[in-house]
Amino acid sequence: MDRQILDFWVGNFRTEEDFFQFVEEDENYYIEEESDDTYISKFAESQDTLWFDQDLMEYGFEQSVQHFSEYSFAEQWLPVLYNRINEMNLKFDINSLVFVSQGQIPQPKSVENDEFSLVYLGGIEFEY
Repeated sequence: MDRQILDFWVGNFRTEEDFFQFVEEDENYYIEEESDDTYISKFAESQDTLWFDQDLMEYGFEQSVQHFSEYSFAEQWLPVLYNRINEMNLKFDINSLVFVSQGQIPQPKSVENDEFSLVYLGGIEFEY
């Protein structure tokens, strides 16, 4: 079996609509892609990354962390994710998850503002 590492973020957004507006591709990106001021998504902008292959990303908005068990390869990464969340003692209820193949975001980081909290939890290895 092959191994790969995924970078994980967990967060709290006010609404599901706010979350999807944050992570989904900006339709204008491909019209204006010659511009250095245009990011493929607000998530990419939050990570100082103009473009990355969004086919290598999975994300979702759920009521709690337990609901992420249906996501790709969750049986491998979810126990590690639980441990990291517990170690970090986060001060918000988690309702959103983003994970991307490692290397797509050169310098992954946490982002917090008045609109949302998104915490980078690091990479987790899995087999596929």
